[in-house]
Amino acid sequence: MKGILINPDGGDLLIENKSLVIGVATSQVAEHVIRASRGEFKEFPLIGAEIDKLKNGIKDTFWPARTRDMLNTCGVPVERVVVAGDKITLE
Repeated sequence: MKGILINPDGGDLLIENKSLVIGVATSQVAEHVIRASRGEFKEFPLIGAEIDKLKNGIKDTFWPARTRDMLNTCGVPVERVVVAGDKITLE
């Protein structure tokens, strides 16, 4: 998936030679979906995996399946989302 890239250091648009950088944005989209809360993307209010809830100790056994569905809806091809300790792996 191609798109406008964001600078990982500051979160601003990535600009080189006075123009936006276009590139492969699949991992960037996955990160945004996993970190977002529901309702943050106004045009798609049900997208947002709300990873902060897992971090704060609220366990949801359906979280990996819901996250996989959200990622597939956003164009990120994922077959499985695995949560092992502090790591999240997309397969």
